[in-house]
Amino acid sequence: MENWIKVVVTLDTLDATTIDLLSHVLFEQGAIGVEVDYAQGYLENHPNLFGELADPLPKEILEHQTEIIAYFEEEQDATLLEQALSPIAGAIPFVVEQTIIPNENWQDNWKVHYHPQRISRYLTIVPVWEDYVADEQERCIYLDPGLAFGTGNHPTTQLGVQALEMYMRGGERVLDVGTGSGVLAFVAAVYGAQKVWGYDLDPQAVESAQQNLAYQLVRQDGLATTFQRCPIEFSVNDLLKGVTHQADIIVANILPHILVNMFDDARKLLTDKGYLILGGILQEKAAELEADLAQHQWRIVQKIELNGWVGYVAQKGEA
Repeated sequence: MENWIKVVVTLDTLDATTIDLLSHVLFEQGAIGVEVDYAQGYLENHPNLFGELADPLPKEILEHQTEIIAYFEEEQDATLLEQALSPIAGAIPFVVEQTIIPNENWQDNWKVHYHPQRISRYLTIVPVWEDYVADEQERCIYLDPGLAFGTGNHPTTQLGVQALEMYMRGGERVLDVGTGSGVLAFVAAVYGAQKVWGYDLDPQAVESAQQNLAYQLVRQDGLATTFQRCPIEFSVNDLLKGVTHQADIIVANILPHILVNMFDDARKLLTDKGYLILGGILQEKAAELEADLAQHQWRIVQKIELNGWVGYVAQKGEA
């Protein structure tokens, strides 16, 4: 591809949740990548988990408005983008501009901003290019997300990790639907899964997950033994269609209007006391998803919220 379409959404807000939600809408509209440039308030709302002091920022950065920059393969209808973004922006004025830019390796340029992320009490996601030393109790997953959605630091991923941490006891068979770069499949393995199958409709995501699995297997810190003990298979598949593996846990971090299409298949594959873990749900879509769960005879066990996103843990109800 010779050129990309760069769309810049400019608005006067430092609210991290609003920025995250607007970024997610741009992904829903087909963006290949999204970055935020560069609001001090946004950084303050995403504290450094390792206690490091941030470098001082120049005045022109501290005072300029927030810019959410999205990259598309094709020219966008600005009016349709504005209509999609307006419900999230609310009363905050915003401007949408798009330009054509020459193809460059921006997929790799963002790596300078991606650092180890502690996503639970003992679990850290580490970029494969980082020379990172974990503490004695810390468990690490090594990741190069590439083009796949799933660096581990998005609230939807963190909700899935928290649910797996709470409900896994070891020895479970796990299906990861919409596996992306494989984060939740790897988390399941770390928490003692017996076998994990990861599915994604995007062949590029599956390729990324398989490469990330290879990174786990070559580590010299004991992690490789964990992944040798728990086989993980990644494959291209449309949700759970055609899948026959019985599972103790099914985890799916995908959008709610897609989630509903797997509820019947999940019911057939999940053991009677198994758990269905769902993520990727905006708070404003939660009530609609809860109604869909009830309609398909799922009983909500737990509802978890984080930064405008909602996750659910459900079990099979009475048919």
